[in-house]
Amino acid sequence: MTVLADPTVIAVIVATCCATYLLRSVVRKPDNLALRAAWLGTQCFTFSLCLGLLNYGAEVTRPIPDTTRWIAIVQHVLSMAGIYLGYSAYVFMARDRDDAIRHVKRHGVALTVALVAALVPAIAASPTDYTAAHVADYGDAPVSSIYLAVFTGYLAVLVGATGHLSQKWSRLVDEPWVRRGLVVGTIGYLLAAVYCAVRTAFIVKAVFGDPITVKEGAVTGWLVAASAPFILVGITVPGWGPRLSAAIRWWSMHRTHRRLYPLWSALTSAHPHVRMSIGPSRLGAWSLRRFNQPALAHWLDEKWAVEDLSLRLHLRVVQIWDARRALLDHCDNADYDRALDDPRHRRRSPDVRAAFAEAAMLAAGLRRHQAGQRPIRPGADTVPARVGTADLAANVTWLRHVAAGLDLH
Repeated sequence: MTVLADPTVIAVIVATCCATYLLRSVVRKPDNLALRAAWLGTQCFTFSLCLGLLNYGAEVTRPIPDTTRWIAIVQHVLSMAGIYLGYSAYVFMARDRDDAIRHVKRHGVALTVALVAALVPAIAASPTDYTAAHVADYGDAPVSSIYLAVFTGYLAVLVGATGHLSQKWSRLVDEPWVRRGLVVGTIGYLLAAVYCAVRTAFIVKAVFGDPITVKEGAVTGWLVAASAPFILVGITVPGWGPRLSAAIRWWSMHRTHRRLYPLWSALTSAHPHVRMSIGPSRLGAWSLRRFNQPALAHWLDEKWAVEDLSLRLHLRVVQIWDARRALLDHCDNADYDRALDDPRHRRRSPDVRAAFAEAAMLAAGLRRHQAGQRPIRPGADTVPARVGTADLAANVTWLRHVAAGLDLH
């Protein structure tokens, strides 16, 4: 496995993106202690993962160089500080400012004690002892095993506490994206807890003379690479999630507006009096200034407009129904009934078959209108609409099926 193929690389990329995003939030709200703690924690995790990449393949040298040893120690210190800051972010979100500060300070003392308890054996261990622990040969690393046991134990306590808070609050909050972020974070903390359990199992089994034969890094490496992105993404989801929802809604409206264009164009071309413009879009206005072609500008407005899509889509639906009502004089129930029984659409759902039958009826009516034929039943609404005009979503779903059926005719 090369460095680029290491799963930690993906975790580093995700962590860097999250840290950059949180920095933007911190700059906007510098007094928000939760954001500051989350950003600092993300920075710690990012640098910790990067240091892990620097140590890639260091185990081939026996004993490992002092530089590698100190990089690994700093990496563990950053991980402990990162989980402490992550827990602090949750505390600042849930408690009053003064109470949260006191709570975080108490946990800061616990962090300091844990760091001292871990660093003393890490520094005191002989090169041979530390090298054995570095390659997970804990049976030959009695001193360094204490260091890694303290590190793992501290992570386990904070991961468990933070994961519990995240899971608890995910059931209490009402805002969808905050809840999703908490759920995603809970998954990350669960994976981190599994990492702590796995590493503890390796240490305990080795100390009691029955080491696990599986290579530890093959398991813990993937757990770290999986848990870190979940935790970090969970922290940032409440910020960018609503923007993602807005982008998805925009794209859905844009695609629907464009897909209804053939049906709208066919019906309103026959009855142009139902058309009503809300003004040119920026794209249409630009094309008119650039090419001085009103027809091109109108086409761009009606098919490729990217702003005011909610209003444009609603207007398109209304105009389709108005044009349909005007065209019904040239429509025949027999066309509808024949298309409804068409064996080609027998396997489709009833709603889709009805929409395709509607499309066949409208297509036949358009042909009669274009040929200049006299109305069949002037003023008679012979085929009732399957969907009214009150529910925009239901109308859009129905008319998209009708537009698809119109393409077949």
